[in-house]
Amino acid sequence: MRTPIFSLVVVLICSASPSLAREADGLAKALVTLRSDVERLNDKVEEARRSGRDQRRALATQQTELDAERTRAKLRVAQIEETLNAKKHSVLAAKAAQSTLVPVFEAAAAGVRARIAASLPFKQAGRLKAVDDLSRKLTEGLLTPQLALSRLWAVAEDELRLTRDTGLFRDTITLPDGEMLVDVIRMGMVGMYYRTGDGRVGVIGRTGDTWQTRPVTDEAGVRQLTELFDAFKKQIRVGHFDLPTMLLGDGA
Repeated sequence: MRTPIFSLVVVLICSASPSLAREADGLAKALVTLRSDVERLNDKVEEARRSGRDQRRALATQQTELDAERTRAKLRVAQIEETLNAKKHSVLAAKAAQSTLVPVFEAAAAGVRARIAASLPFKQAGRLKAVDDLSRKLTEGLLTPQLALSRLWAVAEDELRLTRDTGLFRDTITLPDGEMLVDVIRMGMVGMYYRTGDGRVGVIGRTGDTWQTRPVTDEAGVRQLTELFDAFKKQIRVGHFDLPTMLLGDGA
């Protein structure tokens, strides 16, 4: 009986071997796939770790740079504040020092203004305005006392220059028939001759402490002033001219 049983076992094993072989082969392939998937996932994890480390290093570097820039910015702000404080102290000291110049300017401006008001009435409104503008700008804080004094000195120099030159100008004067824009020849600050658009001529001269306008109507005086104005129009400034007197107080 042993031989048939053994043969049956052998037959069963032989008949089962292809199925086991296929199963084993499938398991082996699945294992290879799983191993490949695990390796691929492991690579991705390592890549993510490396990327994370790189990002952390980059963020750490940026944080270091930002901290350094913040420190430099704080230093710059401190330096700017120190400079501003120094300038503020300098300005305050300058203002305190210049405040003593305000009375000096006011006295000088009053003197220049009085001189202009008493002088020959040549473009007088504009000359007075130059002084008044300086006083106003000083009061409004637009000029420092030192700068206001410097500009007032320039105005005074202009006034001195007027006493030294002679020229032909256009100016508004008051005549018996009202104010009129006329040609004037200013002789320093001694006086002026005028000629209107219709040919009338005259003299502006001092009488005592005041300035008066006197028309010149005699034939000789009209001819003399006409020749003078014609010469100045032609830029002739050198020569001998007989002219009516500017000393109005002598009755001439």
